Amino acid sequence: MDKIGIIVAMDVELSFLLEALESPVKAVISGMDFYEGEIRGNSVVIARSGIGKVCAAICAQTMIREFMPGCIIVGGIAGAIQNLPHGSVVIGDKLVQHDFILNAFGYEDGFLPALKKCYMESDPGLAEALIQAAMSLDLCVYRGIIASGDCFVNTQEKKDYILNTYHAAACEMEGAAIAQVCEMNRLPYSVIRCISDSGDEQANEDIESNEMMASSGSASVILKYLEGLNND
Repeated sequence: MDKIGIIVAMDVELSFLLEALESPVKAVISGMDFYEGEIRGNSVVIARSGIGKVCAAICAQTMIREFMPGCIIVGGIAGAIQNLPHGSVVIGDKLVQHDFILNAFGYEDGFLPALKKCYMESDPGLAEALIQAAMSLDLCVYRGIIASGDCFVNTQEKKDYILNTYHAAACEMEGAAIAQVCEMNRLPYSVIRCISDSGDEQANEDIESNEMMASSGSASVILKYLEGLNND
């Protein structure tokens, strides 16, 4: 089986995955940490990209070039745009960059000229496998659009814009950038996020309280998915 790539943004998200990684070999490339090893009998490469779309894109392209994974899974935490409870899981079947705006040239919000579309679609088989993994853990799981942008969403006004414009279920800061890199490299991918906050004026406080819980929830789904690969 091909090596599986996993990308998260922050150390807290990374820590739960590293606990399960056997025989890790670390490499630092472009200031980012990459770890090769095995989880549940599967060859993996795990990376901490850092926060934001530029870091995420650099990380994804570096992972593809240096480690040649057969697919990439993006994990971590997110804010809810729709009315989703903290600790629930969103599998992004579509990804969009909510802050990519070229209205002056006649494009609709989120339109990416490089791909000639707004929404990027994750691999349906991979998305479904992640959903099944989350359900087997008795987590509340949703399938929908995840919106990414270079801002922490913590106002109702911004949240309403993302909901009304993109119909997103959740928002974060990396997934759609990695999706674009994967699409341009014709590599399968999917995004799994665990809800840490509601993207409103309480988000700053909520993420402090829920960051560890949500990071653990995201990692648990990825680990369950990897475990299931050996049962197929």
